[in-house]
Amino acid sequence: MTDPTVADLRRELDKARDALTDAAIHLARHAEMNAALHCATKVMYSPLHAKVTAAIRGIDHALDRTESENLPTLNSQSSDGVWAALAADLDRCHHGRHIGDDCGACGGRSQGNPLMIVGDAIGYDRHGHYIVLPDRDHKHDPAAWRTRPNGGEQP
Repeated sequence: MTDPTVADLRRELDKARDALTDAAIHLARHAEMNAALHCATKVMYSPLHAKVTAAIRGIDHALDRTESENLPTLNSQSSDGVWAALAADLDRCHHGRHIGDDCGACGGRSQGNPLMIVGDAIGYDRHGHYIVLPDRDHKHDPAAWRTRPNGGEQP
């Protein structure tokens, strides 16, 4: 079983990569617009654009080093990954930090989502088994989301 911390970090890196890619596109378009505005024959990209591009390369390198067939795919390219990422995010506080993570806005450690308490039943599957929010260390294990069938002890 893969360490859930690695899967969390990969998901956060993937989100950061998406944001930086959008920033790089914006910076490039801005530089191209300025060149066109001044009828320049050469586009001068900003040092910030170079730093953003370098950060994207660093994220790609980190993602490549941690790639494994055992890690869940948590990006928009995989239909299963979108749902896995959604489920793994249910424990986040309203500032976007996972339960137990440092959150400056929460005043220390994040208490997580007050609407989704670890161990509480959040639904039922088609067989009447409870679906529960598992603890932080097991949220990437599909079996940890399941409990006893209807009529059994409620989580």
